[in-house]
Parts: sequence; C-alpha cells; structure tokens
Amino acid sequence: MLEKIQGLLADLLGETPPDALEGEEIRIACAALLVHCARADGYQSSAETAKLREILTAQYGLSGDDVDELIKEAERREAQAVDVHKFTRVLHRNLDRAGRQDIVRGLWEISHADALIDHDERRLVTLVAGLLDVEIHEAVQIRRDVEGRGD
Repeated sequence: MLEKIQGLLADLLGETPPDALEGEEIRIACAALLVHCARADGYQSSAETAKLREILTAQYGLSGDDVDELIKEAERREAQAVDVHKFTRVLHRNLDRAGRQDIVRGLWEISHADALIDHDERRLVTLVAGLLDVEIHEAVQIRRDVEGRGD
C-alpha cells in the first residue's frame, strides 16, 4: 500500500518516468478490453474469467495479487467508459503490429474460452481489430488459430 502512495506522489511530482506511466496504461487498456469482451454476451463465465487471468499473467508476468488489482482497475475503467475507443487509442499508439495482433488474439481467446463465440463477442473483436489496424484476414486467421482450425 505504501508503494502505491509513493508511486502516486511521484506521479504527481513528475518523478515517474513517462514509460512507466505508459506501460501501466497499456496494461489497463488491454485488461479493460479483455474484461469488456468477457462480458460482451451479458454473462462472464468461469472459463472466461480463468482465461482472462491466464492471459494477463502470461502477458505481463504478474503475480496473483497483481493480476487481481489489474483486473479490478480494468473493471472500474471499463464500467466508466462510453466505448472501447479510449482503450484502443492507447494500444494503437503504443504497440507495434505484432503487439496489436496479440491483443486481438487475447480477445479471441476470451471469446472462445467457453467454446462458443457469441455474435456480440465476434462483433466486438472485429471492431477492435479494425480500430487497431489489424487486417480482417489477419483477425480471421488468428481466430482460426485460437479455435484450432488454422488453415
């Protein structure tokens, strides 16, 4: 807790390197999109929750408590957001093509976690892929790979 307060004070005083702030915003934006996707069909299954934790742990090398904090903050931000554009702008600005494709892969993995990709989930992933400048044929191939149908 003390570390967080010290970090906040450092941010306010301009003592935190910009890269550290951007890295945190990238993690939150990614997590918020994954949370949004897990809830896109109106129900977040336990399989989707487990996949969300798995992706964030693997992607950012976080411990269990750190993943919990990230998810909590992502849920808060996602609930306040009007749409996904705020998150995709952060990711588009800060990630290279492979990084943006990884975001799309994570969204497909969340969507497929319960073995059924709902229409709302498919629509969300397609929208986010477009906003991240991931070509539709790339997004489709990523989906096939996630579903185990790679062509």
